Amino acid sequence: MLITRIEIILLEIPYERPFRIALAVMDRARNLVVRIQDSEGLVGVGEGCPAPFVTGESPDTAFQAAQEYAKVLLAKDPLEITARLDELEKFMRMNPTVLCAYDLALHDLLARRANLPLFALFGGRNQVIYSNRTIGLDSPEAMAALAKSFVAGGARSLKIKVGTGREEDIARVRAVRRAAGNKISLRVDANQAWDEPTAISILNALAEYDIQVCEQPLPYWNEAGMKRVREHSPVPVMADETIFDHHDAFRLASAGGADYINIKLGKSGGLLNAFKINAIAESAGVQCMLGGMSESLIGVSAGAHLICACPNITLADLDSPFHFAANPIHGGVDFQPDGSVRLGDGPGLGADVKPEWIERSKRVVVR
Repeated sequence: MLITRIEIILLEIPYERPFRIALAVMDRARNLVVRIQDSEGLVGVGEGCPAPFVTGESPDTAFQAAQEYAKVLLAKDPLEITARLDELEKFMRMNPTVLCAYDLALHDLLARRANLPLFALFGGRNQVIYSNRTIGLDSPEAMAALAKSFVAGGARSLKIKVGTGREEDIARVRAVRRAAGNKISLRVDANQAWDEPTAISILNALAEYDIQVCEQPLPYWNEAGMKRVREHSPVPVMADETIFDHHDAFRLASAGGADYINIKLGKSGGLLNAFKINAIAESAGVQCMLGGMSESLIGVSAGAHLICACPNITLADLDSPFHFAANPIHGGVDFQPDGSVRLGDGPGLGADVKPEWIERSKRVVVR
């Protein structure tokens, strides 16, 4: 069995409204989708979400890199996943979201070949997952109104984007807590926006609002600072942009720099490295969250299957498809507005791009 055809798609999905975080304002997702076909006609589908402000890749450079990767894989056995991904990493480094798209497509193809859902292939069990709903940066009043609507829809957990200044950030959290009530779990995400004194000051001020965790309070490079913030914060600290691979996870866990690690498939390069990150975190007594960037239901489905195979991944941030004005994917997980995610029992990820979206997207086929 050999790889005979690779289709590369640059999928452009408009947001329902602009979404703001401390690092950027987004009005659309431009995601890379890879479809790998084997010599018996089966197709595996994967996705990567190039985010220049996180991974250093643009959608256009990722699209070009994916074509070079395809040439490396053609006419090789797709079931030898470790070997194939090792070849890609050695061929061209530092393209994690491109590698992610190929990793997911190869795993999807393997699970389809085995006629098993991906979580079952990994030895996991099907379960309902509850994701947070995310509130982008806005005025405290607007964020509170959105929180209220999410809670009315049944959401159990909210993630609040912050990062523009001490007083504004505290006001946002205060407003959301009042609107959401005391039974809702709240998480905050600064996306690297604070320095150490600011982070410590804000997190101590937020203690009264019962914050479950603060995600990436400091710039990605400041591992020593993450440890100091953790030591002086009443709120648990989660590392996100600091952790790309298992080497990063080992350094931070060894230093005691985080209470949680946010695994994002696009950052880690896919499922193979995500398992390594989780194993190191679990060995160090650090729980994980499965997060994302702007993935469609392809990437979100892969994350949900991983959660079902890894009990140490106890938190989920999978709600990116709710930001879109349209759904370009058929199949995949069933994601409800209350944040509940349910997986099916079909083979693989069970998700693919709708034919009409493939036809109108920028794409290339490598044979």
